[in-house]
Amino acid sequence: MVRITVTGVERTGSSQSTYLITVKLSNGENEEVRTFKVFRRFLKTEPISGNVPAPGDNLSGEVYEALEFAEECSLAVVRAVSLLSYGDSTARNLTEKLRRKGVGKEAAEAAVRFCEEKRYIDEEAYLRRLMEQLCEKKHYGLRRIRQEIYTKGFSREAVEAVLEDCAASLDFEGALLERINKLGYASFSTPEKKKKQIAALQRYGFSFEEIKRALGTLQIPDEDEDLYFEE
Repeated sequence: MVRITVTGVERTGSSQSTYLITVKLSNGENEEVRTFKVFRRFLKTEPISGNVPAPGDNLSGEVYEALEFAEECSLAVVRAVSLLSYGDSTARNLTEKLRRKGVGKEAAEAAVRFCEEKRYIDEEAYLRRLMEQLCEKKHYGLRRIRQEIYTKGFSREAVEAVLEDCAASLDFEGALLERINKLGYASFSTPEKKKKQIAALQRYGFSFEEIKRALGTLQIPDEDEDLYFEE
């Protein structure tokens, strides 16, 4: 039978929110010493439930396994924060990235929840920034932006909270005019060219009415327009 004894507990970090818990494992013949580095947050779950082991305590196998999991979660948070330093992420995508790096499913999910609690991940703010970038820099229409959003893995709650309000503030007309200006009037000089360019603009997320209105604003001839517009 293995005896697990706590030999040291130290709080560390700028806010003392990290514990170094050292234990000795002994079966009477052999001994092993191991130190766990865990965030206080992950010592609050059962069976530890916030009761941090003290030097001299003898731990059950269940508590020892809980310490192992707490350390796995803590290391996953460090990896998650490192990944977030390269750019915004949704909770789903960050979980997937951690899993690809070998983090267990439960530890990855726990680490992402921690990041959400600390506001390291703010899907609603990220969604607003992304929508603004796609409209103002990429010159996408709303339909294309919707497609891009769903490939990023945003939660339904974030989309429902942000999409309509943010879309109302974006200058889709300006984005469309920018695209048409870059194409040049010559791109619409024949029925065949016009049909091709209109189809392309629709793929960028602009509607029939938006394109028709923009072409009228730029005074691009729209004779036989019914031949060219496809919804």
